[in-house]
Amino acid sequence: MIKNIVNTHIRSYGTLQKLKVLQIIPSFGVGGAEKLVLDYLTYFDKNEVEIKAISMYGNENTIYDSFIKENKLDVVYLDKKPGLDLSMVMKIGRIIKEFKPNIIHTHLYTVKYTLFPFIINKRARKFHTIHNEPEKDARGIDKFFNKIAFRYLNCTPIALSNELAEKVKGYYDIKNAEVVNNGINLDEFKNIEASKEEIRDKFNLPHDSFVIGHVGRFSQQKNHEFIIDIYKRFFELEKNSYLILVGDGELIAHIKQKVEKFGLKERVKFLGVRKDIPEIVKCIDVFLFPSLHEGFPITLIEAQATGVRCVISNKIDKKAILSEDTVSLGLDYPIENWCTVIKDANKKGYPVDSLNSYDIKIIVKKLERLYRKSKFNAYEIQK
Repeated sequence: MIKNIVNTHIRSYGTLQKLKVLQIIPSFGVGGAEKLVLDYLTYFDKNEVEIKAISMYGNENTIYDSFIKENKLDVVYLDKKPGLDLSMVMKIGRIIKEFKPNIIHTHLYTVKYTLFPFIINKRARKFHTIHNEPEKDARGIDKFFNKIAFRYLNCTPIALSNELAEKVKGYYDIKNAEVVNNGINLDEFKNIEASKEEIRDKFNLPHDSFVIGHVGRFSQQKNHEFIIDIYKRFFELEKNSYLILVGDGELIAHIKQKVEKFGLKERVKFLGVRKDIPEIVKCIDVFLFPSLHEGFPITLIEAQATGVRCVISNKIDKKAILSEDTVSLGLDYPIENWCTVIKDANKKGYPVDSLNSYDIKIIVKKLERLYRKSKFNAYEIQK
């Protein structure tokens, strides 16, 4: 009798019964976690998955918010107040009750607001992605709530690489963590029509100049202080050079002051938040990424997809190094060493064939399989 019930459900699974998936994130400010959720909303097959997202904060009119509006993606903004806002618990619970998702997938520090909905919603399977080194991703009360969710509420942690998964298991004292890599739209980075020279004209960069580039939020993690220190010395060695910085954040004013102090205002270009990242990366000679810590950085994968040479810190997961032309250096190495590697004229970047497994279309299929597999755990146990 039970076996027949199980077989019926397995046959139903084979027909790909449509899943209802709810993603929960603090906001759609510009960042790696936010971009990943945006890609989930965009690339899941709508015939197989009905996907909705909750942004706890209101519409901040970022480029991601604009993209959501332009493409009519299903996002609910909850207008969270600064600090601890317990009204989020009821608002999120209400949406879960109305939407009736099969899957609830949280990101960043949202678990503490979803713990009660997790408890009362036993039918939905829960996942939480750790987007960074676990000790950087959640500390104190956030670590406490995450641990409760992982150990007692059937919430599956997702790490961005095997190395990070091992760290997650150790940090939370748990036995299992799934791995789903970040992904990118490879077509955007491999099929750029404009030439390098045409793109440089757009940004008033001489064709024969040496251009260093960086894409990332102006936060302590991204180590912009060190980037400017490196470029100060590099400019002394190579006068026909420029540094372009893409992004925004709380430290941008401080970094601009440092650039002015060093007399580099005419050589360092602050481009702000951009939609044309593939073109920008294509026009540079070296992508510089000396982060203090990282999970699995999308921007590094994007840079390697264009074929640009990358010089990165050894604090970045080795699995993110997909090209032999990507060089990893210690942050304690002298700046002179960094400049030497950056300037190495014998190194030329090339597009990387091994990137196919990081195509966002493949990543969302892998995630869907994980969602569907989890849905039938109860029947497997009954067998």
